[in-house]
Amino acid sequence: MGFANNPDTLKPQQLRTADLLNTDLDSFVIESPRRASKTTSILLALIGRCHLRPGYQVTFSAQSGVASSRRFREWANRLDQINPPMFDDPTNRPRPISRHLALFGDDPTANVDRGFRILRGAANQRIEWANGSSFIVLRPEASSYRGEAADVSWIDEAQEILPADGEDLLAAILPLQDTKVGAALILSGTAGEMRTGIFWDYLTRGRDGDPTVGILDYAAPEDTPWEIIEIESEAMALLRTVHPGIGTLTTMDKMLKNYRSMSKPQWAREYLSMWPETFGITAVKPEQWTHATLKTKKAKPVKVAFGLAIKPGGSTAAIVAAWRDRAGAAYIEVVEHRQGTAWLPKRMQELTQTYRGSTVAYDDIGEGKATAVECAPLQPRVRLKMQTYRETAAGCIQLLRDLDRGTLFHFDQISLNEAVVKAGKREIRGDAGQWLWTTLTPGDDITSLDAATRALRNWDQYFSKSPTAKPAGIIVG
Repeated sequence: MGFANNPDTLKPQQLRTADLLNTDLDSFVIESPRRASKTTSILLALIGRCHLRPGYQVTFSAQSGVASSRRFREWANRLDQINPPMFDDPTNRPRPISRHLALFGDDPTANVDRGFRILRGAANQRIEWANGSSFIVLRPEASSYRGEAADVSWIDEAQEILPADGEDLLAAILPLQDTKVGAALILSGTAGEMRTGIFWDYLTRGRDGDPTVGILDYAAPEDTPWEIIEIESEAMALLRTVHPGIGTLTTMDKMLKNYRSMSKPQWAREYLSMWPETFGITAVKPEQWTHATLKTKKAKPVKVAFGLAIKPGGSTAAIVAAWRDRAGAAYIEVVEHRQGTAWLPKRMQELTQTYRGSTVAYDDIGEGKATAVECAPLQPRVRLKMQTYRETAAGCIQLLRDLDRGTLFHFDQISLNEAVVKAGKREIRGDAGQWLWTTLTPGDDITSLDAATRALRNWDQYFSKSPTAKPAGIIVG
C-alpha cells in the first residue's frame, strides 16, 4: 500500500511501529512528522491482524467524520488495486485480475476469493473478513462507539480533537475494552497547536515513562532554540535527525520547498513535532500576578481608557479600565463583568460621558461589531475605538512585559484573577510570532483579561503623552 512501488523494502520506522504495537500494553501513542508513513504502517499492522486472527475487531476514527471517510475511501481503493475483487458483488466493484502481488496468500494467480469485502455505505463503512474479523470506520463521537467493543480502537490525527470531545470519546471507548482480553487504544498524530487534549496527555505520559503507555516519538528536542528554526541551513540539519521519511519516502528538496512556503510555527509542528512552548499552559506566571496585586483600590483618574470583551456566543461580557501614572506604571480595573450583552450600550454611554475624552476599545468581529452598531443611535454619543487583532496581539505582549518589569498593577478582583488562571496563548494562523489569549479549557470565561488587554492597548495607543501619540479616538453614532 504505502510502499507498493517498492514492495521489497520495509522502512525502519514501519518496523518500529509494528514492534511497538506488538508489545503487551493497553495504550499506545505514536507521534511522527508528515510524510513518514505513520498512518499506513498502523493500518497494515491492523489489517494483518484481522486477516490472521479470527473475530478480531478494529475501530477507526480520524479528527472528524469527513476525514475518517476520506481516509477510508483512499485505503479501499488501494486495496482494490493491490488485491482486486474476483466476483461480481454489489458491495465490491468487479475489476480485472491485476499482476500486483496478492495482499494475502502465496499464489497471486490463484482463482480464489480474496477473503474480505469492503462496504462503502455512507453510514456503514467497513472491511469484513470471512473469518469474522472487521475494520469499522466511526465518527469521532462518543455516541458512535456505543456497543462497538473492539480489540483495537485507533484514533488518527488525535491532536485535532478538542479536549472536551476527546474526554467524552475516551469515556465511551475505554469501558468497552473491559470485555476484550488484550484490547488496546492507539492514538496517532503530529504536534498540535496547543499542549492540551487526549493526544498531548498520552504523549506526556509516554515521555514521562508511564509503564502503561507505549510510545514512538519522532520529535525535535523540546529545548530546541527557536533561532535554529529561523535559519534555513540549521533547520534542515535538524530535520535530518528527526524525520524518518527522508531518503525513504520523501526528499530533502521537497522538505526545503515546504520550509520556504509555510509559516515557521506550522512547519515546526508538522515536520519537527514541536509543540508550541506556551500554548496549553498558563500564560501568566502566578508569582508575577500575585506580586502585581494592590490591596488598596486606587481612585480612577479623570482620564482613563476602556476595553470591551464579549465571550463567543454572548453569554458574558466585561468592561475594564486602564491607565498609566506619570512614572509609566499601568493599572487595570474591572468596571463591569456581567451576563449577556443587553446592558453594554447604556453602560458604555455612561462611562464615556463620565470620563470625558475616554473611548471604549472593541474588536470589529462578531459580538463586538454588533454592540458597536447598537450604540450608534444613542444620544449622547458613545465614543468607541475599533481595535484590530494585531493591535490586541501587541497589547497581549505589552501586558506580559509590564508584568515582567513590575510596572503593571491590579486590584485583586475575582473575575480578573480567575481569567488569568484560565488563560493560555493561541497562535494567529499565518502570522508568525503573533498570538492572543485563549482559554485552556473550552467554555471558560477570560473576558476580563481580554478587556484589560484591549483597554491598556487603547491607553498606550491614544492616551500616551509620548510625541507620537494619536488623537483620542472617534465618535460612533
